[in-house]
Parts: sequence; structure tokens; C-alpha cells
Amino acid sequence: MIVMNAGGYEEYLLLKRSIEALIEEHEKQRSLITGLEAELSALRIRLAEKNDEVKELQTRYERAKFSGAILGNGGDAGTAKRRVSELVREIDKCIALLDR
Repeated sequence: MIVMNAGGYEEYLLLKRSIEALIEEHEKQRSLITGLEAELSALRIRLAEKNDEVKELQTRYERAKFSGAILGNGGDAGTAKRRVSELVREIDKCIALLDR
């Protein structure tokens, strides 16, 4: 059996309260971390969606720019001709591969 004097008991109580406070703070921090991890996950998903949206908009813009050049809407006819030539070469390559 351990015998404590009044000073030792006070130190024990102080230590006990400190430990309880640390445990409570630890639990709060754990809860905060869990919330932040969930938020991070949601933001990563949102970022991926926005990146997909940007890619789609870039594709749509390129198509609109290309079709505008083909139709004569704008002064970028040279770009349209180069793009058509690239597409024709790519199609020719595909045909050549199919003929093998």
C-alpha cells in the first residue's frame, strides 16, 4: 500500500487533471484531423471535376476555333488548313496500318 502525504496527493490530482486535459485535447485534434481529411478528399474530387471541365472546355474551344476557321469566321485559315492536313495525314497513317 502506498501512503501519500497531502503534498503528494495534490501532485497526483494535478497530474491526473493534466493527463485528462491532454487526452481531451488529443481527442479534439483527432476529430479535427478526421474532418480535415474528409474536406481534403472532397476538395480533391472537386479539383478533378474542375480539371475535367477545363479539358472539355478547351476541346470545345478548339473545335469552335477550328470550325470558325473552316467556315471563314476569322483570319485563321492557315491554321485550319494545317489542321486539316494533319488530320488527313493521320487518316492516311491509319489506312496504311489497316492495309498491313
